[in-house]
Amino acid sequence: MYFFVSSRFLLQKLHTLYQIINSHNLNSKYLIFNIIKNKLKIIVFSDSENIVKTYIKINVKKYTKKKVIVSIKFMIDILTTFHNDILLFKRKKNTLHIYFEKVSYKIPTYSHSHKYLIDFFYKKKSTLKLSTTINTIKITLFSNTLLKILNRTLFAVGNKKFQPILNGVFFQFSPYEANFVATDSFRLVKYTIKNIKFNKNIKFIIPKKSLYIIKKILKNEKKSNIIIEYNNNINIIFHFKNYIFSCSLINEKYPDYNSIIPNKNWDVSFVINRLLLLNIIKRISIFSKKKKKNFIHLHLNRNNLKICEYDQETINDYNFGLKIKCKPIFNKLTKLKNMKMGFNSQFLIEILSSLNENLILFELYHSYKIGILKPFLNKNKQTEESISILIMSTI
Repeated sequence: MYFFVSSRFLLQKLHTLYQIINSHNLNSKYLIFNIIKNKLKIIVFSDSENIVKTYIKINVKKYTKKKVIVSIKFMIDILTTFHNDILLFKRKKNTLHIYFEKVSYKIPTYSHSHKYLIDFFYKKKSTLKLSTTINTIKITLFSNTLLKILNRTLFAVGNKKFQPILNGVFFQFSPYEANFVATDSFRLVKYTIKNIKFNKNIKFIIPKKSLYIIKKILKNEKKSNIIIEYNNNINIIFHFKNYIFSCSLINEKYPDYNSIIPNKNWDVSFVINRLLLLNIIKRISIFSKKKKKNFIHLHLNRNNLKICEYDQETINDYNFGLKIKCKPIFNKLTKLKNMKMGFNSQFLIEILSSLNENLILFELYHSYKIGILKPFLNKNKQTEESISILIMSTI
């Protein structure tokens, strides 16, 4: 291994990679250098399941197939001491040397037998080659679209040890539309895009941890196409403009989310300004006496909506509450004149923050103990996307 590279260019790449990976993970301390023709291939892995690769152009003087493993933090610290200098990297036996102005700096390297690298080199070796198999299916997504999908769904992903199926986002492509679903068993979001169509029915679940890495990569990948290589529920590879990211999938059957969504008409519905509702819930949460059990109570009658603090254990309202001018619509079949339903205020804050629309429609299903939020749209306005967010009531 014998090549020249700009210190500034290499530092920028390594710094971005360091921000993308989880720096709290022991595996993410290391990166791998490998020369491919006139490019330096850099591999960083947050763990044995999530691998990020990128390439930079270099001036190669001597080619070798041998890989070099070094500490990413150590490399960043060294490179920050240079301005914009051309550095010579040269491998001598098991040491990587950096030459600048006739001075040699020895960089510590690690072997494949290092305890934190065994997973990558032995358990993950076959997975990295799966993208070349016959079963690989390619899907193309615009970077802004993928980022929007993550922003719409990630907040509702669960974090349960004994229910790994809920710890990811469900991607479902068909010839008619694409659906993206996430749930933590208390909330469920279903985001549909009609102009994304595929000639086959494909579905897979990407883990939450992997999706957060993808989200960080997308910050540096604006207005570009992303090619996704899906390999039969084994692994998935994202080809960005400047990065390649591979991760494992959650290989389990996703629950039938449509069966959870009520198929009858709502009992009460109302349209409200999203920011108004969001700020009122935040305000009430700040003054709530029980921070750890933060719930609100919606009290609707024919003329207005009242939002107040709510104690889930005693089922009593606190004194603090706010009234909003609102004209709820009661379903004539239910014959209800007023309604009370309680919700987790933090869940509602996250839901309302994930939406961008000015007005939202809030539908309440009292018998099911469910509320559904969605953007309020003009009936005559046709859109290529839709979103419904279900939240369970506490009473």
